[in-house]
Amino acid sequence: MKKVLEMENRVIPIRMLHESLSTTYQLVKGILPENGIPELRIALHAVKTALERNLEKAREGLPVVGYHFAIPGEYLSCFECVPVCLEGTGYYLSTLLLDGVEKYYDLMINWGHPFHTCTAQKGPMGMALDDLFQFDAIFAPTAPCDNTCASYPFFELEKKFPLIIADMPFRRDQRGYEYYAEQLKKSLLKLGEIIGQEPDFEKMKKHIEIENKVQQIRLEIFELTKAIPSPISNIYNAVSAGSFILVSGTKENLSFYEQVLEIVKERYRKKQHHGGEEKIRSIWPYMVTYFDMSLCEWLDRELGMSVLFDIFNYNFAEPVNTESDIDTMFYDMSKKGMGWPMVKQSTDYYYASLENCLQMAKEFSADCFIYTQSIACKQFGSFPQLLREALMDELGIPMLLIEFDVGDKRFTPLKVIKEKIKLFTQTLM
Repeated sequence: MKKVLEMENRVIPIRMLHESLSTTYQLVKGILPENGIPELRIALHAVKTALERNLEKAREGLPVVGYHFAIPGEYLSCFECVPVCLEGTGYYLSTLLLDGVEKYYDLMINWGHPFHTCTAQKGPMGMALDDLFQFDAIFAPTAPCDNTCASYPFFELEKKFPLIIADMPFRRDQRGYEYYAEQLKKSLLKLGEIIGQEPDFEKMKKHIEIENKVQQIRLEIFELTKAIPSPISNIYNAVSAGSFILVSGTKENLSFYEQVLEIVKERYRKKQHHGGEEKIRSIWPYMVTYFDMSLCEWLDRELGMSVLFDIFNYNFAEPVNTESDIDTMFYDMSKKGMGWPMVKQSTDYYYASLENCLQMAKEFSADCFIYTQSIACKQFGSFPQLLREALMDELGIPMLLIEFDVGDKRFTPLKVIKEKIKLFTQTLM
């Protein structure tokens, strides 16, 4: 029993996350009606179930592999391991714990890490500094930002966890995709050497095929979002990001999206809006809040504002070809990774993103944009103003800019965010 506990203690934050998810799931089931916020209930069940399996793997003593959110999780299915998405774990805990993970942000700042770096990394870094994580290896790309490149070496230099970096090129063409495909393959082979396993690419194919199905369902949901009123709830964007990042390539992820699709189809047929009446259609080209997801419900029910999608819900990839040779599969994996949410926007010039936003504004009949700017995301520093001008000049659509931290409520409290949005909506009505 002692040995089992020692093995599980290598991933204490995953245990914390599982416990908080389970408690929240029971509360949601017990308090809300069946049609209350069904996407939330389904997502909680899917993620907690997948985490139960990972905790069991940890108890068995399988190697613990941390990965950056820009590495699609299904790529690690070629190993028998405990996959841990660092950013996903930290931000999900910021949602579910009473004081979030602010303790670990502060721990890293006091250690000497700059305050203006990303809380997505600072949370799990602080947890590792507090010995809550014991990784056998960590896998990350050189994307999407300087925060990633500057923060991940901490795990190797301070905690001595082996760190594998896949170099992602700037160019988006055949040569660039071939280069990153080779980087992915070499990285997985190196990871296998570190944890003492040969990568099983046949097994990985099966999980990639699950995610191919997920992508098709997500696209169908995305298309249905064009309807007026929008048939998705705002909280779908937040919980979809969590499922998409934390349990990618699993049967639980597929089940989540299959169930959500049926709910969305039903609302579409009945022309229903989750909040009762849709008054404003908004696009959030960056992120919704994670430190308090109640904002999503407040927007739906108090303001009648639909969040049509955020950055994790409008980026899609072509299906990965698993039926040809391994090189073709890795080439498609490369294209998918280089088109990943935030990676795509961070590692290219702004022109493509501006055009994309303008096109989506027209296709989805948006009334406004709300851009949430983090102090950490310096690669996006000048983009909001360019986007604001383009939206107004081309389409006459206004944009609200809110400076906040997606995982730390102390930067801009929820009350202030609500006041800003409420004042902004008065100019739209």
